[in-house]
Amino acid sequence: MVSKIMKIGLLLFAAISILTACDKKFELDLPLAVDSHEYNLTSKAGETRIFFYTTKSWKISLEPADCSWATINRTSGKGKEDVEEIIFTYTENLDPDRQVTIVINAGDLQEKITMFQRGTAREWWDGSTSIDDLIVKPL
Repeated sequence: MVSKIMKIGLLLFAAISILTACDKKFELDLPLAVDSHEYNLTSKAGETRIFFYTTKSWKISLEPADCSWATINRTSGKGKEDVEEIIFTYTENLDPDRQVTIVINAGDLQEKITMFQRGTAREWWDGSTSIDDLIVKPL
């Protein structure tokens, strides 16, 4: 009998605890967070959206800084406790694979996102290990 009353009491206590815990407003405690640290892009030209969250003023740069095949639409912002979005635009890649790193600085924090773009040089390569494997031979 006593154990039955204790079980009911514990269940009632747990239910009340759960219901009262729901009153607290959720706050994200991340001064800087990115949605992904890597993106894989096709060889075709295009654009992709990059999302990150910060509560601090932020600046963005590309590494290497002299990257001629990629741009971003914004390089700084205020960090208003909301999800930030930038647009990464890139040209067609007729060469081998390439990459660039987006560096986000927010106060004393830093996150890096690496953008890998496949090259068309890879698309014709079938995995052969020597030039003899690539020569077309009559049947």
